[in-house]
Amino acid sequence: MAIDERISGYSDKELGSLHDNVRRLAQTGSTAQRAEAERLMPLIDAELAERKAKAPVRKTPVRKAAAKKKVAPVKEDAPAED
Repeated sequence: MAIDERISGYSDKELGSLHDNVRRLAQTGSTAQRAEAERLMPLIDAELAERKAKAPVRKTPVRKAAAKKKVAPVKEDAPAED
């Protein structure tokens, strides 16, 4: 099975690694590697975009105000005896 047929089966982490490697090969690979990277990059980008669109929207958690600490009432001590 060719790599372009397996892209949709990769986990998010594997797809991210593949994207990084293809991007690197597009810049520093041999002529054959660059050609293959140029062919795969649009497929990988499309899969990443599709997954991002399907991902549930995360709501930003609302922080609650910190509870005010209750101060214990001050007890008056008996006068000190000398």
